[in-house]
Amino acid sequence: MFVPRAFFRCVGVLFAPTVVLIAQQQPTIRTNVPLVLVPATVTDRKGNFIDGLEAGDFIVIDDGVPQKVRLDTSDTVLAPVSLVIAVQSSGISAPELAKIRRVGGMIQPLITGERGQAAVIAFDDEVRIIEQFTSDSTKIRAAFERIEPRTIKNGKLVDAVTAAVKMLATRPENHRRVLLILSESRDRGSQMKLPQAVELAQRAGVTIYPGTYSAHAAPWTAKPEDNPPMPGGPNYIGAITELARLGKANAADAFARATGGRHLSFLTLSSLENAIARTGEEIHSQYLLSFVPAESKNTGFHRIEVRVTSRPDAVVRARPGYWPK
Repeated sequence: MFVPRAFFRCVGVLFAPTVVLIAQQQPTIRTNVPLVLVPATVTDRKGNFIDGLEAGDFIVIDDGVPQKVRLDTSDTVLAPVSLVIAVQSSGISAPELAKIRRVGGMIQPLITGERGQAAVIAFDDEVRIIEQFTSDSTKIRAAFERIEPRTIKNGKLVDAVTAAVKMLATRPENHRRVLLILSESRDRGSQMKLPQAVELAQRAGVTIYPGTYSAHAAPWTAKPEDNPPMPGGPNYIGAITELARLGKANAADAFARATGGRHLSFLTLSSLENAIARTGEEIHSQYLLSFVPAESKNTGFHRIEVRVTSRPDAVVRARPGYWPK
């Protein structure tokens, strides 16, 4: 299992207000300037985190225009993590739920830390809150243990992301907003459309880390008691339906790419533990870049590109852009 790093770099929400004082001889005027925050994960080509970079090592391009960049690290800022964990609780997920229920105790020490908070939701044919935001590791672990498989196949992943983003949008602006998904990679029956859910996450400054599994491979790695038999024997029509569903959009990939997160997969308990540990390590190893954008006629989505000029071998992952307020 990965061991998280001792140092922390903070990552905030998409926008934060800064204050500008205008004219010393005139009455003080305060105006909100949209400060765009860009959390960046920097690794070498082998996936090892690159430490010790400074502001001058980065170039941030906003809609083709290079920006003047500020870099915050653990020496200057410490932002608490607000985390929602969304767990698929479909009956088809029963073998994986048996594993997921064992890892609730990892969330507080590895991801949120002592100053952060986590909430737990479960989803199948509906989305329900299992535990509201708390910093109590015992409550988080107990919430994981209370999740039980319900409706056999429904798994409204996109609706669950929408609900989680709305919860995170209520958190303080100086908190880092993170969503950890433990589910299949594709949606099963959501009302909300994927593009709309992606935009909501981007506007709220939520970074999404999906940890996904295959419901068809899971029974081969589960204990017999965690793998209940399907009633009525093999469901050949259902199998054909599942093959058709595999052609749908990979929602987990889309959420990770659109928010600067990372999509990991797991099959065994050990690989699930590694995915959670790797996510926590990344969250606490990122650089927080920020810039004040120049005036622009573009009122829609602004595309961002981040480069590290001093390390030709650097691989940078960051959110692909932002929506101006």
